[in-house]
Amino acid sequence: MSPLTSRIRLLALPLAVLLLAAVAACASPPTPSPTPTALPTPTPTPLLPLPDIPIVSAGYNHTCGVQTDGKVACWGSNASPVTDNSYPRQAIPPAGSFVSVSAGLAHTCGVKTDGSVACWGSNLFGQATPPAGSFVSVSASADHTCGVQTDGAVACWGSNSNGRATPRSGSFVSVSTGTAHNCGVRTDGSVVCWGDNEYGESVPPAGSFVAVSAGVLHTCGVKTDGTAVCWGDNDYGVATPPAGSFASVSAGGGHTCGVKTDGEVVCWGYNEYGQAVPPPGW
Repeated sequence: MSPLTSRIRLLALPLAVLLLAAVAACASPPTPSPTPTALPTPTPTPLLPLPDIPIVSAGYNHTCGVQTDGKVACWGSNASPVTDNSYPRQAIPPAGSFVSVSAGLAHTCGVKTDGSVACWGSNLFGQATPPAGSFVSVSASADHTCGVQTDGAVACWGSNSNGRATPRSGSFVSVSTGTAHNCGVRTDGSVVCWGDNEYGESVPPAGSFVAVSAGVLHTCGVKTDGTAVCWGDNDYGVATPPAGSFASVSAGGGHTCGVKTDGEVVCWGYNEYGQAVPPPGW
């Protein structure tokens, strides 16, 4: 064998090896691509249920209500009840779907179906600037607002005079804002109050409650046995409820009204304008 032939064979050997490797690679099944990791599907925010019947809330000179389709309608004065040259527009609600609404002195707040709170109207003390978070109820007063969050905590905003916007700790089922004090029912049935206490309106009695309503200078509540009890200022007998079994109660300025378990509406207290005399059939 000539030297040239030997050199050709030596050069051909690596080329053959490369060709065999290429053929083997082509014959081998392709390596599958890694399966992409599926991204978690975001959980939609649960919506609060729309009211079964229309809900209405009366403020100082305006009224707002929630219809069964979630729309809010307001009517009455858009002017400030304090000054004649201010128009806080408390009777012009924003767009959106709501589950409840509360009309205060010159502002209004409502809970939307996504749990957020929207407020409109006077914001002189920050009472119409709610915090972020998810709420189940809201109560608007004159210069402050409070609401119960989905975790049971109470949040308040606006004027904090005498601590009215500094709620007590604990888990609550409801809260009611008065003119300068607030009261709430905790999950254990106890009632706690905070804010002004000049007439004892923030010192509730012991016992288990299902509802509470804070007025101007007095407070009333319904106990688990159906009895209505009131505390605070008692001018005109506003804090002296009648006997009977009650389902709900609402404390006003100088008078109070309640609905008995048989459906009868009874009122007591100041009656100069007939506000404590419900019409026949109620």
